[in-house]
Amino acid sequence: MAKRLGVATRPFGEVLAHPYMTLLPSKLSEAEWQKIVTYYRGSAPAALPEQTLPAEPIRDPAFFETAPFDSSIKSSGIITLLVADTLHRRIFVGEAGTNTLSIFDWKRRLLSSVKLRSPPTGLIVEPSRVLVLESGILDPNDEPMGTLEEYDLVGVDSLRSRRVVIDSLIRPVAVAAIDADGDGVNEFLIAEFGNDRGRLALYRQENGRYTRRVLDSSPGAVRFEVRDLTGDGAPDIVALFAQADERIVLFENDGKGNFPARKRVLARFPPVYGSMYFSMHDMNGDGHPDIVYVNGDNFDYSRVLKPYHGVHILENNGRNEFHERYFFPIYGAARAEVADFDGDGDLDILATSKFGDTARHAERGIIYLENTGAYRFRPYSFSIAAVNEWNLTALADLSGTGRPDVIIGAMNLSSVSQAQRGYTGRVVSGAPKVPILLFENRLQPAAKTR
Repeated sequence: MAKRLGVATRPFGEVLAHPYMTLLPSKLSEAEWQKIVTYYRGSAPAALPEQTLPAEPIRDPAFFETAPFDSSIKSSGIITLLVADTLHRRIFVGEAGTNTLSIFDWKRRLLSSVKLRSPPTGLIVEPSRVLVLESGILDPNDEPMGTLEEYDLVGVDSLRSRRVVIDSLIRPVAVAAIDADGDGVNEFLIAEFGNDRGRLALYRQENGRYTRRVLDSSPGAVRFEVRDLTGDGAPDIVALFAQADERIVLFENDGKGNFPARKRVLARFPPVYGSMYFSMHDMNGDGHPDIVYVNGDNFDYSRVLKPYHGVHILENNGRNEFHERYFFPIYGAARAEVADFDGDGDLDILATSKFGDTARHAERGIIYLENTGAYRFRPYSFSIAAVNEWNLTALADLSGTGRPDVIIGAMNLSSVSQAQRGYTGRVVSGAPKVPILLFENRLQPAAKTR
């Protein structure tokens, strides 16, 4: 705060200053700054309250058979990409320790790997090519070093580099193809998280080159969904921004592929919330998409366990107005997969955590919430979660039961810390933790308890 207000303080000094930080136009006086310091020191609690769970999780249920995805994988444990290609029955795994993208088949056999220039964060699979979003620099930064690169698909199991499609991306983390104007030609929608600057932008091909149309120029764009939320037949965009002004925003399409000033904040959160993820699902069966929102990022300055971290359900009242109806606390919550895991007709939730209470409840690094109706969920935890910290997930019916299995990728925090201290290119020694898990679904349809 001091730096943004033009105040020089210790121990930070000039460490936080860089050209894209938003600063107060005129500096605060020392007297004004001391008033702010006095307020915070007098008002801040000595400690945050502990989380109170609506029900104690049942440990190690038999209906998920849990095991390492592949015990032979050598990895830093910084899994930055996890995509299940159900059409070709392949699994793409990207990791930051070696900047490698690997392809596995449905039986978890490694088919091939390709070395990238930087950690991969997004993927689009097409019949003859794969488009890979590369972050440039994974750590918080504002350098336009990210790219979207095209790889030829050689057979069904290997990639050959072809060309850079789009460059100068600011720490990009998500990509999708979208035909915004209905002309049959896709544009690329890219979330560029950045740090002090960033953007959510559409990239449209014109005269053989891609031109950028910025929908929002603020940092922190981390995920989006493309869906017709206004009911006019044109694809709208719903995006989560997870930096400073944390919020979920609806960008309305005018029907011609333009997203003018018609953007509406659907939900807004305090800047310390640590927004991580969201997805849209009809959780109550009323025909309107609700929001499942996940917050738990804790890699900023206040690295203490926070009671407001967890999984939230924001109910849609039918007019795209969203209000929280359910909250399950999970320290450091990172991701939530929503699916009918038990085949009983409603939507359950499987959530991961990478900043959990590992000293007391490491088993809560992965939580399954069984939907029992009327916004009631029965929680389960897993002892195997203690072998790492968990982040990314992907769904695929690997076992052929007709129900989704879950692949879970790690975000090993000790490896991340080493990387930020200058680690380059080698698997982190002394970190043999499991990088990827498979939760094989053995659930049988259960009778509802309404």
